Amino acid sequence: MNELTTLHEAITATIKAAMPQLETVAGYATTEQNTALPALNHAMVSFRPGTDPGDGRCCILATFEADIHVDASVMQAPLQAASLATQLTVLLRQQFWQLDFVQAANNVQASVVQPGAGTTFPTTWRVQWEQALLLGAVQWPWPDQTGPLAFAFSPDTGPRFEADYQSPEDLQ
Repeated sequence: MNELTTLHEAITATIKAAMPQLETVAGYATTEQNTALPALNHAMVSFRPGTDPGDGRCCILATFEADIHVDASVMQAPLQAASLATQLTVLLRQQFWQLDFVQAANNVQASVVQPGAGTTFPTTWRVQWEQALLLGAVQWPWPDQTGPLAFAFSPDTGPRFEADYQSPEDLQ
């Protein structure tokens, strides 16, 4: 779906510009041994139906996650990871990535990811947020013409009194 590609490219570009201290920013990637750290990997991890906008587009409430990885051997690595997670949280405030089909981010949460026993993975924080996405094209199957505006005054309204209705021009 083209909108999702556009969205992930916009997320990557915005984060790279706002957080230049990150060596790697990528969508749908995993951190390998040769990945330059600190790194941020983001992805849409789930979605559910959103509120129907009534214009033919499909609204989904998407959940995104960004994992921030910091080299565990760096002095104060947990603090660096927490600081980067905080910066991303601030960046997400009212963020819609300059796209007209994306609504502002909300329900932002961040937490440390506990490494598995015996792993040598970097220190990691996960930031999660939700955004409503309006996907597809606007569809309006009705003719784009307005009907006449007419006024009637109670109790003289209804099908039997249509001849007594007045247009705004007649109300002088």
